[in-house]
Amino acid sequence: MTKHYTGKNWLDIVGKERLQTFQDAFAQSYNVGMSFMDTRGVPLTVSAQTSLLCHKLRLKNEKHCTTEHNMAREMVMAKREAQFFTCNVGVSYFLCPVFWGEEIVAFAKVGCFISEQSSLPQKYIKAYNIPVFSSEQVHAIGELLVKILKLLNINYKKAYEVGLSERNQKNAAIDDARLSNREQQVVGLLCEGLNNKQISESLVISEKTVKSHISNILNKLGLRDRMQVVLYYLNGRVTEQ
Repeated sequence: MTKHYTGKNWLDIVGKERLQTFQDAFAQSYNVGMSFMDTRGVPLTVSAQTSLLCHKLRLKNEKHCTTEHNMAREMVMAKREAQFFTCNVGVSYFLCPVFWGEEIVAFAKVGCFISEQSSLPQKYIKAYNIPVFSSEQVHAIGELLVKILKLLNINYKKAYEVGLSERNQKNAAIDDARLSNREQQVVGLLCEGLNNKQISESLVISEKTVKSHISNILNKLGLRDRMQVVLYYLNGRVTEQ
């Protein structure tokens, strides 16, 4: 069965802080808005330099904007290359696919600018400080971003799978007949310092289920909290508090 990777998997390898730093620096350099999202449109970073005009337009036309952005992602997925778009009021953006091997796992969106041919009134351009780019400038910015994203497309799959393998080996080291296999996995992840949300993502279960497992683990071991669980398995004893 073919393994499909997600934007979250890619972000785990690239590093959210590094990606956020790059995004913010790129956006500031060209005075544009920028963000990364997964293939469903779920944000992977905090948007940089979001235009107040775009924000207001989206609030007034939420359904239209959502539909337009969904269609844009579908087009980029189909064409497998960066595409340029202009909304109905004349504000432009382009969407670049983020590849992991041959698979598109995310998108980089650069926007909140207008072309020289835009019909947007000057009063809005000045009031909202909208950058105006020639077609050559837009092409140059887009081409640079595509090249940078290609540099990030190295053999991350292998690195990710190695990481999963190492994590599974660590989890297997928790061997306690009093606990179920799933509870042992939860303990292994607790000992790695993961919180409930991270454990739920790693095991593909809900946070509610994670809390239930932890409660069962505490009851079976006669411990008070998750810190005691970690100390118990890492140090072989429970620290009295």
